[in-house]
Amino acid sequence: MRALVIGATGYVGSHIALALRDRGYEVSGLARTEANEQRLTERGFGAVSGSFDRLADIGRTAGAYDVVVMAAMVPFEQEREAMIALVEGCKQGVTRDLLFTSGTGVLSIEALDGRWSQHSFAEDDPFPFPARPNRAVRIQTEDLVRGASGDSLRTYVVRPPLIYGNGGSIQIPQIFESVRSTGSACYLGHGLNLYSAVHVEDLADVYCLAIERGSPGALYHAVSGEANFRTIAEAVAVVAGCDTKSLDYQAACDLWGAFWVDIALAVNSRSVARRTVDELGWEPRHIDVIEDIRSGSYAEKFHTGLSAYSWKSHG
Repeated sequence: MRALVIGATGYVGSHIALALRDRGYEVSGLARTEANEQRLTERGFGAVSGSFDRLADIGRTAGAYDVVVMAAMVPFEQEREAMIALVEGCKQGVTRDLLFTSGTGVLSIEALDGRWSQHSFAEDDPFPFPARPNRAVRIQTEDLVRGASGDSLRTYVVRPPLIYGNGGSIQIPQIFESVRSTGSACYLGHGLNLYSAVHVEDLADVYCLAIERGSPGALYHAVSGEANFRTIAEAVAVVAGCDTKSLDYQAACDLWGAFWVDIALAVNSRSVARRTVDELGWEPRHIDVIEDIRSGSYAEKFHTGLSAYSWKSHG
């Protein structure tokens, strides 16, 4: 079986590629640069040149693979056009399974002062709150992918929460970077707001299980625990040997940028993976994000320098 992972040099995609290879797939990655082509080759994967500026070409390329996974970090608006091209290319080709990576940012509830929210959502639970911009765009893309499932093509949407492990993530590195910038491990307001969390290796298993056991057209969450941002900042402070500091919303935007504060740090996004556990038999192996920060790869990477914690490197 041949698999194409779009985003195979990124944080999530690289782990999906490894998990598929471990299960016997012949895995290739879409390489948008010569550097990424070299990285894929060095890791023992196939490399296929492509560009999101030529979506029809990517669609035709995808159609030659049995399994196609979209795990690239691209602007939300661009995702929909990319998935239209992939659906069309896969339907015209030999593809059996197409998987799209969304995110539980679509379940975000604003928390500008860092308060906790009691609301948590399983797959396909109603969401009776105002839609934030990323939800309005991404739900359309999710529906497009799920609705494309049929006799010749099985489609799935995987919706991760905060992803951690092996020194990556978005939110956790930003808190480490706040130490570099301010001398303190910073959080927003009360710091009680949170994203549910999953280890990147456990997340990669969800994609494999969806291919093996999933219901065509299904949405799958991936959750193995929760930790609020103040607790994460306290763990970072232990590693960095510093104190913690609460920032108001404007100070947080000044430090991290308004875009990332609004979608990643000034919200609650709590989810549960009921369908993933019940239908796929998924059993996460990693359950403690705080311990991972204090004594895992994050501590090691922190001491190697700031460059290891640029969120841009994980996209």
